[in-house]
Amino acid sequence: MKAPATFWTVGLVQFFCWAAFLYMWTYTNGAIADNVWNTFDTASEAYQTAGNWVGVLFAVQAVGSLVWAAVLPRFKSIKLGYVLSLLIGAAGFASVYFIHNQYVLFVSYFLIGAAWAAMLALPFTLLTNALEGSPYMGSYLGLFNCTICLPQIVAAATGGAVLGLAGGSQPAMMLIAAAFLVLGAVSVKFIKTK
Repeated sequence: MKAPATFWTVGLVQFFCWAAFLYMWTYTNGAIADNVWNTFDTASEAYQTAGNWVGVLFAVQAVGSLVWAAVLPRFKSIKLGYVLSLLIGAAGFASVYFIHNQYVLFVSYFLIGAAWAAMLALPFTLLTNALEGSPYMGSYLGLFNCTICLPQIVAAATGGAVLGLAGGSQPAMMLIAAAFLVLGAVSVKFIKTK
């Protein structure tokens, strides 16, 4: 049993995407507290307010994901839809670094929802298309879940060091997440489709 090239190339895209979202889940609270509420003190009321606002922003992201999921089937090229989704998400991540208004952040997280919609649907679509007729499809799809777990483990293990390189700035981690999504979008070109 030898995995098709699509397994590995889509896995590369997955690596960058899931690492980016791990950084979002880890550093959004601190980034929003710093940028909007001007605090680093996790025990402060302002930091707790920022944390509550992050819950609202993640709900906006979910809405953005639903809206973009309705748009994705309109693309004639899955790869084009994938690239565009990741670049839109990257723009959302990058904008978090620059925005200091809690309501304008709705735009950022709505855009991030586009990447999320693509990440949940398109990798498996590309892989199942490549595996069509393979007696090992179930095995490959099961193993493919490693392309979700492993990137997050790597990102979590290295996150402290990356944060140190970013000068301890949690908003800067959103720029790094954006860079990861751009790398993911570039990696889409390596995916061979039928």
